[in-house]
Amino acid sequence: KGVRKMQISKQRIQALMAEQKLTAKNLAQKIGMMPQNFSGILSRGSCRPVTAARIAEGLGVSVSEIVKED
Repeated sequence: KGVRKMQISKQRIQALMAEQKLTAKNLAQKIGMMPQNFSGILSRGSCRPVTAARIAEGLGVSVSEIVKED
């Protein structure tokens, strides 16, 4: 009964963070996540859909902007 993970684009997320002058720690705090958990998600390049939605919301973009195209 595994939850489907979404593949997220580390490059897109980092580019959006750079544009907004956000560090990983800043963004993690903004979306109520532990910085180490956020770093782990970026390293893996995948997370639960609800988490992808939180990251996208924190960056002010839609989820489709941060997911990897198949």
